[in-house]
Amino acid sequence: MAYGITIVCNRELALRGFGPSATLAVRFGLAAVVAFAVLVVARRPVLPAPGERWRPLLLGAVGYAVESALFYSALQRGTAAAVALLFYAYPAIVAVFELALRTLRPSPRLFVALTLSATGTVLIVASGGDVAISATGIAFALSAALSFSLYLLVSSRAVRRTDSLTNGAWVALGAALSLTTHGVATGALRSPASSWWVMVINGVATAAAFCLLFAALKRMGASQTAIVMTMEAFSAVVLGAILLDERLGPWQAAGGMLILGATVLISVARRVEEGTPP
Repeated sequence: MAYGITIVCNRELALRGFGPSATLAVRFGLAAVVAFAVLVVARRPVLPAPGERWRPLLLGAVGYAVESALFYSALQRGTAAAVALLFYAYPAIVAVFELALRTLRPSPRLFVALTLSATGTVLIVASGGDVAISATGIAFALSAALSFSLYLLVSSRAVRRTDSLTNGAWVALGAALSLTTHGVATGALRSPASSWWVMVINGVATAAAFCLLFAALKRMGASQTAIVMTMEAFSAVVLGAILLDERLGPWQAAGGMLILGATVLISVARRVEEGTPP
């Protein structure tokens, strides 16, 4: 739900004319402050593990900053629901990369999942039109999914021993520093003015999402958490309809259900491969 709130906040700020740097620098800056405060209060390690000191910061400054800027650019050109559902093609993209790298074994369940995800993506793209999302918005959303897939693959190999919440705090800080620097260099930063409260909600919701996500990972593991995380897209659809009066057409809704179904199947396939009952 917290991630769904951030999507709706970003969409609202995009509609108010704020660019990626102006919005996301504040979002990740606030998220970093809250995350570091939680680390101190919970007496968890503030610094990444030895040998990984700079990796989370760099991953945030490059990988997460690029992905979030692409996602925000998609929200400037499409509804929260359409962008969120297209973005959820990323588990299928990760699976394709893992198949190519031979770190994930092919299976009938995985093949069905990839087919469902591809079909759902095509349905949303073909039925999107300029009302729900433009062609440029589609390109940005799918580019965000691709960049996030690469970020996940690199992050899982580069950061292995650092506490997950510590990792999240430094990733948020890296993204904030990168986006702030870009905003200063391009003159894209601007005063929040009367929109300050939306930016505060956006930052606090991001921090809450980080903390809750890492708490879930610790208790349930990656595969089961990924299944529950499909609620992010559902939350974005519902909140977009309630707060922004945005609607999905029947074909887009069908495409979204196929993509989210594929995400669940991919997570189940991983659990089976790990020897864990699905």
